[in-house]
Amino acid sequence: MARNEECYEKAKKRGQWTFTLIAQDKSSPSIICEWIKQNIETAPEEKLRDALNDALIMRKWIMRKTAD
Repeated sequence: MARNEECYEKAKKRGQWTFTLIAQDKSSPSIICEWIKQNIETAPEEKLRDALNDALIMRKWIMRKTAD
């Protein structure tokens, strides 16, 4: 199971709501960076690195636009 699928499954089992960011949305990388900023002291390093990597990948997305 992919990392994101594991996160969704864990949240679903706990009855938690989720919100999805997609690469085409111009705001996605900065939203992820804000999450990193807010959780830098408490989140595991691996999660922080994964989040930063996702933000960097999204920043390079070719067909970026404002959110629908």
